[in-house]
Amino acid sequence: MRVLECLSINPGVFIGRAKLIRCRKYHIEKTQIVEEERESELELLLSAIDLVESDIQNYLDQYQISETDKDIIRIHQLILRDPEVLALLEHELKEKSSSAPQAVLNAFNQIVQQFRELDNDFFAQRAVDYKDVAHRLLGSLLGDTGEDYSAWEPDQIAIVQEISPSQVTNFASFNIPAYCSERGAYNSHASILTRAMNITALSAIPQLLELVEEDETLIIDALNSRLIISPDEATLNQYRELLEKYDRQQEELKGAAGQSARTLSGRRIKLMCNIELPQEIDRILELKADGIGLFRTEFLYMGKKHLPTEEEQYQIYTGIAKKMAPHPVTIRTFDLGGDKLTHLIPSPREENPYLGCRGIRFSLAHKEVFKTQIRAILRASTDSNIKVMFPMINDSEDFLKARAIVLECMKELDGKGETYDTDIDLGVMIEVPSAALCAEELAHVCDFFSIGTNDLVQYTLAVDRNNENLSSQYIQHHPAVINLIRFSINAARKNSIPVSVCGEMASIDEYVPLLIGLGINELSINPTAYFRVKNIISHCDDTLDSVIKKLPETITLPEIETLVFKTLAPYYQI
Repeated sequence: MRVLECLSINPGVFIGRAKLIRCRKYHIEKTQIVEEERESELELLLSAIDLVESDIQNYLDQYQISETDKDIIRIHQLILRDPEVLALLEHELKEKSSSAPQAVLNAFNQIVQQFRELDNDFFAQRAVDYKDVAHRLLGSLLGDTGEDYSAWEPDQIAIVQEISPSQVTNFASFNIPAYCSERGAYNSHASILTRAMNITALSAIPQLLELVEEDETLIIDALNSRLIISPDEATLNQYRELLEKYDRQQEELKGAAGQSARTLSGRRIKLMCNIELPQEIDRILELKADGIGLFRTEFLYMGKKHLPTEEEQYQIYTGIAKKMAPHPVTIRTFDLGGDKLTHLIPSPREENPYLGCRGIRFSLAHKEVFKTQIRAILRASTDSNIKVMFPMINDSEDFLKARAIVLECMKELDGKGETYDTDIDLGVMIEVPSAALCAEELAHVCDFFSIGTNDLVQYTLAVDRNNENLSSQYIQHHPAVINLIRFSINAARKNSIPVSVCGEMASIDEYVPLLIGLGINELSINPTAYFRVKNIISHCDDTLDSVIKKLPETITLPEIETLVFKTLAPYYQI
C-alpha cells in the first residue's frame, strides 16, 4: 500500500480501479505541401475548425450546466475563431508550406511556448486550453475520434497526465465518477468544470502514470488530499465505512443548505465563500452561502494583453454583486506585484517580490491603475452590497492613503453624475504581523477586518509556504500566529467592527473549532469545504468557547497541538 499527498480538486471519496489514459501522440505523415496544395489544405483546416466548433456547440446544447460554466467551454470556440490564431495558422500554411495538421501543431506549440515563457501558474493553466483545442483539431484532421469511454466500467478511475476541459466534459458525459492527474491547478478551467460536474478528483501527483498500474485498486480520498494505491484490506474496509457515512452526511447537509450556520449554543456564524473567477458564482448560489467574503481580482490582469478598463471591470463587479444581492461581496483590490505585471506595466526586477512592491504598495505606486479599479467598484456598489478590502496593509497610514484615493474617485464620479454607495465599507486584510500588532489603531479608521491566514503565517514565521523543504515549519496553529489572530479579534470587538477569517485555516476542519472558540463570527471559505465546515460549526458549543477563552498567551507549541489535535478533535471528527 502506498499513500500519496495530492491536491484535492473536488472533495469526495471514491474506491475503484485505475484506467490509464496516456497522451496521444499524433503521427503526421505529410508535414510539407507544395504551392498547389495550399488552398485545399486551408479548406481542410477550416472544415476541421467548423467541425470542432460544431461538436462543442452540440455539447453546450445538450449538457445541463450553468451558463457561467458553459462560458468556460465557449472559450474554446473563441480560441478557434481568434483572428490571431487563424493568422498564425494561415502563415504556417502559406509562408512555411506546412500541411494542415503540421500547421496546427506548429502554431499552437508556438502559442503554448509563449505562455510557458511567462513562468506563471495562471498562464500555464491558460496554455492547457490552447493545447486542448489543438488536440481537438488534430484529432479531426487525422481522423482520430479519441478515447472511447463507452465501454468503461462504473468503478474505473481515469488516470491522466494533464487534465483538459474537453476530458472533463467527456468524463461527465460518460458518467466517469473520478480522476487523478499528474498536473493541474485548483483554479484551472478544467478544475472549475470538475467541481461544476461534481467529479471527485485529485491532482498534482508527479509520475502518477508510472506509479499506478492498469486495474490497480485505488482509494481517492479527496477530503484529505490523499491517493491510496493498492490499499490493504483494513484500509479498504475503513474507507468503505467512511464512504457510506460521507454519502449519508452529504445528503443530510444538502437538505439543510438554506439554513443558516449556527453553533449548538445558537451563535450565528456567517459562512461566506472565497472566489477567484466569476464563473464560480453559480456554485456559491447553489450553496446558499451568506456572501462572498473574498473576491480576488487578480484574474483581471493575468493573461491579458492590456490593462482591464473601468468598464470591463464594472461589468464583472456589477454582475457578481447583482447575483449575490442582498448578500455582501467583498472585493479585494488587486494583490499583485510588478513581477506578475511586467507584460503590462514595466517594473524593475525585485530580489524578493513577496517582500517587495506588491498589494497596496503596488496600487499606491500605480495610482491610475488603482483608481480605475476603485471607480469600477464604486459604480458597481449602487445596490450597497459591495465592500472594498485592501491587501498588504501595514498600519493605519497605509489604509488612510488608500482611503484618500477612494475619496478622490468618489469626487470624480460625482463630477460625471455617476451613482455609488457613499457609505461603502472599506476594510483591510490582516495578513502581515505589523497589521495585527497595529489592529487597535487600524480598527479606529477602517470598517472591517478580514484575517488572511496564509500570508499571516508565512510572514510571522518567515517561512515560504511553497518551499517543500520548509513545509514542516509552516505551522498555521503556531502560538505566534494564534496570538496575532487574537489581537486582531480583540481590537475589532473593542471597536465594534466585524472581523472574519478568509485564509486557508477557515477551510481546514481542525482549525474551525479553534477559530469559533477564539470569537470569530464570520468565515469565508473554499466552496468545496462549505458543507463540511457548516457541519463542524453546528457541533461547536459553550464548552468550546470556555476552553479557548482560558487559552493563555504564553501557550507553547506542544500545548496548542494537544489542544487542536486532541482536546478539540471531537468537534471536527464527526
